[in-house]
Amino acid sequence: MRQTKAERMHLRCAQALTASVLLLFSTALSFGGPPRQRITFLPSGVSVLAERAATPEERARGLMLRKSLGDSEAMIFCFEESSYLTFWMYHTLIPLTVIFLDEGLKIVDMQHMAPCLAKEADACPVYASRARARYAIEVNERFVGKHRIRMGDRVALGEVR
Repeated sequence: MRQTKAERMHLRCAQALTASVLLLFSTALSFGGPPRQRITFLPSGVSVLAERAATPEERARGLMLRKSLGDSEAMIFCFEESSYLTFWMYHTLIPLTVIFLDEGLKIVDMQHMAPCLAKEADACPVYASRARARYAIEVNERFVGKHRIRMGDRVALGEVR
């Protein structure tokens, strides 16, 4: 059976895409996935393992399109300097609490954030820190109440792995 030029081109594109996906998958496996960091909330002593979002691209993507987040999982957003940080929930499916930390790793603000399934990003609310912050940690919405995390508490950051 003879293939048309368009069919051959389509097959080559599909093969290239498959190869790219396999390469990305094998790379993720060999490096163990995204960098993770152990975060311990003090004085409660509860720990989570957080994905680290340090680049602008990682911070922009955040937890978008995730269907779940384990009770002992989080995402930590690391910024080069302290400022008033803003977050949104565009394409985020999980109700979250964002915990803002200053340079000394003290909690300076916490806000509950509802999922936003709007088609347009502009329709989603923006959550701005009420104080200057250098880090933000996103956890499940119930985490803060369950573990009695309070304003002024501190966190300890473990090594990135």
